[in-house]
Amino acid sequence: MNTGFESFLLVIKKLESAGIPYMVVGSIASMAYGEPRLTHDMDLVIDLPPQDADKFEELFTLDQFYCPPNEVIRTEVVHRGQFNLIHHDSGLKVDVVIRKMTPHAKEEFTRRQRIPLWEGVEVFVASPEDVILKKLDFLRQGGSEKHITDIRGILSQTQIDQNYLNHWIKELGLEREWQLTLALPCA
Repeated sequence: MNTGFESFLLVIKKLESAGIPYMVVGSIASMAYGEPRLTHDMDLVIDLPPQDADKFEELFTLDQFYCPPNEVIRTEVVHRGQFNLIHHDSGLKVDVVIRKMTPHAKEEFTRRQRIPLWEGVEVFVASPEDVILKKLDFLRQGGSEKHITDIRGILSQTQIDQNYLNHWIKELGLEREWQLTLALPCA
């Protein structure tokens, strides 16, 4: 039986072999810079032009993965949306988000870092500052306090570019969420 870790690596290897730029985000990115916690899925941002949408059907074959039909993927690529992949053997769910065209999304993708995520395995991960910004945005959207815990874990474990973080907190209107994160007592 394939583990979630092996499935995660399989997805990354397939994207890299096809030359599809990606970055790991979400809880796995939070754990890369902060504290470990349980997660059942993987979040990726990819930069995929519409003409390459058909690659997914070839890369993620139905014998191994649930992969939406090409028409769905093309629509999500054009509208800068998202879709899911599910690995049959392990049950790993991968949320695949198409990179947005906002100024922050463009800069965030250029700042991704290739880091060791596990022993001997390097992958592209969003920068710690951008993981924090996304967690603040999820908090604004009504997300749970796990985002605050993730942010605090990153802040305690990783050196942060405070100027970059402050700039985008202001630009994205996340001051209230940032103050809330700093003000709440630790659990």
